[in-house]
Amino acid sequence: MIEFKTYLTEGKSSSEDKLTHLEHAEDHPLNAGAAGFDHAKKTLMGVHDALSGKKSNVSVSTKYDGSPSIVFGRHPETGKFFVASKSAFNKNPKINYSEKDIDTNHGHAPGLATKLKAALKHLPKVTPKTGVYQGDIMHSGGKSKSNPDGDVTVHGGQANYTPNTITYSTKKPGEAAEASGSKIGVAVHTSYHGPSFDKLKAKFNTGQQGFGTHKDVHMMDVSHDASQSKLSSADSALFQDHLANAEEHHNALNKDGGYDAIGGEHSDHLKTYINKTVKTDEVPSAQGYKAHLKDIHQKLADKVSTPAKKAEKMSTGSDLMGHVDKNEQHFNHALAMHAYLQSAKNVLVRSLASHTDYGHTIGGKKVKPEGHVAVIGNRPTKLVDRAEFSKLNFAKNAK
Repeated sequence: MIEFKTYLTEGKSSSEDKLTHLEHAEDHPLNAGAAGFDHAKKTLMGVHDALSGKKSNVSVSTKYDGSPSIVFGRHPETGKFFVASKSAFNKNPKINYSEKDIDTNHGHAPGLATKLKAALKHLPKVTPKTGVYQGDIMHSGGKSKSNPDGDVTVHGGQANYTPNTITYSTKKPGEAAEASGSKIGVAVHTSYHGPSFDKLKAKFNTGQQGFGTHKDVHMMDVSHDASQSKLSSADSALFQDHLANAEEHHNALNKDGGYDAIGGEHSDHLKTYINKTVKTDEVPSAQGYKAHLKDIHQKLADKVSTPAKKAEKMSTGSDLMGHVDKNEQHFNHALAMHAYLQSAKNVLVRSLASHTDYGHTIGGKKVKPEGHVAVIGNRPTKLVDRAEFSKLNFAKNAK
């Protein structure tokens, strides 16, 4: 089983020092075995305590559905202001100090280039003189055929904007004017500090700390006071019941090398399979996972031309399926544990959604916020209802 810290942030960077992707709480055990389960449990219990008005070592922030995610600030080595997409953390980063840089690096994506140019022009007006920051662009004044008046509209005293899947509507007095009168809207969630770009270390859930104000920049606060949300005694009991069931399957899995059996190559395959079941409403099972392995290796075999290569792909799939057969009980425990952790998390997600500063709709239908981010020991975890928001996101990306 791979070390836990490797999987705290997923993507091209394997270090927890950079935020390239957030993991679901229920995926931590698939990534990192018993240590992953312990982290998921501590995180969820910390959020439960915060919702219950108890002392908690977990901070909670709102996860905004912005686009794109940007990295910006003063370069630690040059001192110059820059903007970048998440490619800032690639092996060969694309750092933009000027509009010319943006055209060179992102001219093939005019929508992204326009937003980066807005960030380059306006974010220096509020950004601290030191440090690097990461956040989501929520609106940028961009006009298009579908949005001839720009990406912020005002109706009934509320400003509305749709950076990605969710349409946000302001609720706070005066914020509609602030949003519609600004040149860019951004939700900052992470700060970085270090002597050089490759040695930057992240601090999560930092929000607007140290930022100034300017009429051209609409800063959306990511902080979330969990004590203002509602967790009923019935929901608290339901959460604890789900968590206890998850721990029961974890204990069974933790015996006789269960976590080793579901690890290795199976870790990523299991997460892909579970994401597939979110789209299809299938209940995950060891047999369903075997069918998934057969399907993906058949597709891999179909992509190669020689009989030897086809046989190699199918043989790899057969070996993986044979391993599942030998360890079916372990895989069923893992999938049941995952489902119970997800159910426990969803109780908290519903409670956290009861207090929000914005209205949220998709296609005119009211929905919950995208979700929240819980941080314990500067390690972030995504709290999102996969059956609602993740499924909608999958459907949108499939179009």
